[in-house]
Amino acid sequence: MTDTTAFNDIRPYLNEEIPAVVERLLSSDEFRHTFGKIMRDYKPEALEQMMRQSTTIEEFKSSFGYSAVQAVAKASTFSLSLSGRSRIPENKAYTFISNHRDIVLDSAFLNVLLADIQYKMPQVAIGDNLLSRPWVEDFVRLNGSFIVRRGVNMRELIAQSQKLSAYIRHTITTTGDSIWIAQREGRAKDADDRTQSSVLKMLAMSGGNWGAQSLAELQIVPLSLSYEYDPCDYLKAREMLRKKRNPGYKKAPGEDMLNMQTGIFGYKGRVHFTIGTPLADLIGSVSPDLPQVQQFAEVARLIDLEIHRRYRLYPGNYVAWDMLDGVDHAGTHYSPEERETFLNYLSGQVEKIEMEDKDVDTLTRLILTMYANPAKAYYAAQAV
Repeated sequence: MTDTTAFNDIRPYLNEEIPAVVERLLSSDEFRHTFGKIMRDYKPEALEQMMRQSTTIEEFKSSFGYSAVQAVAKASTFSLSLSGRSRIPENKAYTFISNHRDIVLDSAFLNVLLADIQYKMPQVAIGDNLLSRPWVEDFVRLNGSFIVRRGVNMRELIAQSQKLSAYIRHTITTTGDSIWIAQREGRAKDADDRTQSSVLKMLAMSGGNWGAQSLAELQIVPLSLSYEYDPCDYLKAREMLRKKRNPGYKKAPGEDMLNMQTGIFGYKGRVHFTIGTPLADLIGSVSPDLPQVQQFAEVARLIDLEIHRRYRLYPGNYVAWDMLDGVDHAGTHYSPEERETFLNYLSGQVEKIEMEDKDVDTLTRLILTMYANPAKAYYAAQAV
């Protein structure tokens, strides 16, 4: 039997912890300001009442959490949609592994989309590097998130990975809750979405043999996320250029918070999530006789193929691909008006960038790459 007290520092809050956490949140001026801005259609008294009425984590997620995300979607998207539901039967727990675009909204949108089809909302993995304020950790753990401890030494990293792996397996197999985790640590700034083998190794650690087959009972489901516009694209481009100039570049304090705020409030256009084929239906092709390194590399490749072939592409993806390569790959997929709309958007995003020795051409190319890469990967995956 698993000693669940070992998970106390990373798990979501328990139902009996809700009242104290709610009062801490309501005593935070920054929390009140942030959610007052997000949920501007609600009076402060109504938000307080909604929070205090929740007696379980599920109630909090389905009332306050759901309402907050719906408010974001209403204000900053043209549409929010989900396909592939038929690939995952109801009343089962899954480990959703997806590409990662937005720090907050990838998992938040997934929760809302699953709730709308009466599926249980997953628990969400979030790195402690993003919990820059005490109220942020309180809120995400109240909303069903568990913490990935980072920034530790190698010995502690192994112990934390073992704990995280055990927690995820316990949650799937015993608690019966689904999990969402990104395919890699951090967002793919250039949208070249590749699953890190280290994520798969972590998941397998609690399975006994550490091989690919130990992933089977986690019910892994690849999930493909497609945003028409990434409001953080200009921030990502700036960070990539700074790292190119200085490989040792570290983000300044507050940059993650700026990315979170920009992602939440910035316009995203059409947003679509596609549920892929469960890994259990694909993993049989991975030979258990292969060295473990090769097993995980092959599983990562299978997940990537599912994510790539299920992207939903938008005119901007095709325009960026053509512009980047200087070739008409996909001119039939967009009109002159759609091309002009994307180019105006592109120039506007580059204009927002404030940095030393601003290189407009390089920054433009970096943003184009973010939008072109999904199109390239999609067509490459169709050919496999």
